Amino acid sequence: MANTVPPQLFEDGYLAAKEVLAGRATAAAVRARLIEHFGLAARTVDAYWQCHIALIKGTKFRHTLQADGWRFNLAKIAEMGPVALMAALETFMEHIVYLKGKTRGNEPGLHRVHDEFVRAIQTSAVFNVAGTELDGQVAEAMAESAEIRSARLQQAPTKPEQQLVLSRVFRRNPYVIAEVLLRAAGICESCRLPAPFTRADGRPYLEVHHLIRLADGGADTVSNAIAVCPNCHRERHFGAGYSEAGDGILPEDVGVD
Repeated sequence: MANTVPPQLFEDGYLAAKEVLAGRATAAAVRARLIEHFGLAARTVDAYWQCHIALIKGTKFRHTLQADGWRFNLAKIAEMGPVALMAALETFMEHIVYLKGKTRGNEPGLHRVHDEFVRAIQTSAVFNVAGTELDGQVAEAMAESAEIRSARLQQAPTKPEQQLVLSRVFRRNPYVIAEVLLRAAGICESCRLPAPFTRADGRPYLEVHHLIRLADGGADTVSNAIAVCPNCHRERHFGAGYSEAGDGILPEDVGVD
């Protein structure tokens, strides 16, 4: 297909997608127009206008198109800013994973396009300190008078600004999580109460917490982890009885050997 799709379809497909998004044209109308102009199959032309809508809306995309087509549409979305581009890249990666599962064979080229735009947005991102800053700002706001808080609320915008952040995350072992959850059998290993609710698939909802934090050099092992309810999990991160360096509690203290 890469040899039969003219680059002009990238532009025309993008413009058609904008028409559909704005309600100025129907899917049937733009499909018929593109088929007539390019002489290609409906599924082919659909790929080159529906991809832009999928990137904008974050919806699943199951067509196949060449890497340059994705590059063209991502470049257009990049003009909308780094937040819009990051959301589009998440949708794009979901599509790449889908193709890999279907053994379509063109995902290596798509990975290169994805990496290209990830590098482009890194210069626009900041490190993720927003949570720490917000906690301090909340404490300051609570210390102010009711009159000052009321005035600030009246002046503040109701829709928060979006900001792209860089975060460091650990790639945790799913087998450690599975073993800890199975060991807990739906009972919080801190407060000993049943999980507060069940997931859509029927599993009790508990969160796996590392007794010695991964950030502090703790091991991602079953012996260094417990399954806790959301309330106990938050307490272990923010409660007065727990230090920032970790729980200070060994696995044997909570009966999870």
